[in-house]
Amino acid sequence: METSGSFGNTRRKRRKRLHLYLIDDDYNTVDYVIDCLHNVLPMCNVLTAEQIAMIVHNVGQAQIYSGFGNDVYIKYAQLQKLGLNVDIKTK
Repeated sequence: METSGSFGNTRRKRRKRLHLYLIDDDYNTVDYVIDCLHNVLPMCNVLTAEQIAMIVHNVGQAQIYSGFGNDVYIKYAQLQKLGLNVDIKTK
């Protein structure tokens, strides 16, 4: 009797990392964007939020958060509710 070590196809799907981008708009002030980023994102202090806001203002968009699954969607929904223009992308 010969066994191959696997009992069927038990291959797991690989989860994709999701990236949350903040996109520049003409509606929100820089101070409001800084306040929103500071309140919603866990790793973002006031200085980091200010730097992100300046990058978004000059470049047009910046990656602000990345992760797997529901966590990214929760941050997306919170920032959308505050009126910021955000987008989710996979690289």
